[in-house]
Amino acid sequence: MSALLKEIMARLDAHWPRRWAVPDDRVGLLVGDPESPVEMVLVALEASAPVVEAARAKEAQLLLTHHPLLYQPLATVREDRPLGGLLAALIRGGIAHAACHTNLDVAPEGVNDYLARLLGLEEVEVLQETSREEWYKLTVFVPVGYEDRVRQALADDRVGVIGRYSHCTFASRGQGTYLPLEGARPFRGQVAALSRAVESRLEVLAPGSRLDAAVARLKAVHPYEEPAYDIYPLANPGARLGFGRVGNWISAPPFTQVVSRVKEIFGVNRVKIWGRPPETVSRLALCSGSGGDLIAAAWQRGAQVYLTGEVRHHQATPGYPEGFAVLEVGHFASEVVFIPEWARQLRGNFQEAGLQVKVEVAPEEAPFGYL
Repeated sequence: MSALLKEIMARLDAHWPRRWAVPDDRVGLLVGDPESPVEMVLVALEASAPVVEAARAKEAQLLLTHHPLLYQPLATVREDRPLGGLLAALIRGGIAHAACHTNLDVAPEGVNDYLARLLGLEEVEVLQETSREEWYKLTVFVPVGYEDRVRQALADDRVGVIGRYSHCTFASRGQGTYLPLEGARPFRGQVAALSRAVESRLEVLAPGSRLDAAVARLKAVHPYEEPAYDIYPLANPGARLGFGRVGNWISAPPFTQVVSRVKEIFGVNRVKIWGRPPETVSRLALCSGSGGDLIAAAWQRGAQVYLTGEVRHHQATPGYPEGFAVLEVGHFASEVVFIPEWARQLRGNFQEAGLQVKVEVAPEEAPFGYL
């Protein structure tokens, strides 16, 4: 039960494309041979020494992390230094290392979408847009009577979704012709005889990152040996991709209750507060990791509270009016909560692609403490 590393990387790039990452980010395969077999993937926030040791102990062949180990270029790989020692341990242990970093931050259903869901925000929007995802029209020709079967296979949480409506398709009826050649196994008709079939032209919208998976699903359930389908790039503006999220709480909980909820969700017993908080909070913005640069964007989008991992002192500019505050939970805490959810997504993603690999979550603890 295994898959080639290059197959896993292709699947990762299809779902969380490297092109979504910010320029010069270190994403994708960082250590390892693309042709090597993988039976187990260990998922973690970062490739710390305990995590690398856990990968070795569990005999994982791929360590997949959010934070890239090789974030800064190396001039030397010395085993008597921390980073060189980790790289040597990975290579000697036959453990590949890959990262999905800012491409996972901006992705739909990525880190920030998940945090917004944990917090129960509604009417969630991207806080700072970086790009738009490409849209495609996927058209497939289906014999009458099989439309629902193919329609159901095509649909997922983003294929066939328009706003708040899923399973959105359009079907028109016509006549298809085909002449099976020698060696063909036609669904209907005979070899060397022209056949005519009443078919439906079924159309669905698909984002670029889900296109390959949608095509694979339609082929798996289509009754024809050789399904006919077309893919058209669209000029329609696709889903917004970007850092952070902003959304609403209709219930407008008291600020003290918000703080308690944040502590519980992120597993911390303290949060740092900048600014002058409101009594109640109806609109909150967030950004995982180092989100200090988005404080102004949060305020401009009407947020009363901005939640992030860490803020540098000069980023928390004084002068914001009363009723706006920044909550800082720590970089590690703001992202590690997503790792079990990411592992769940990976299991479903690999299973859908027929990749027979195990996915486990590495045990991790914050790399710092308080005295």
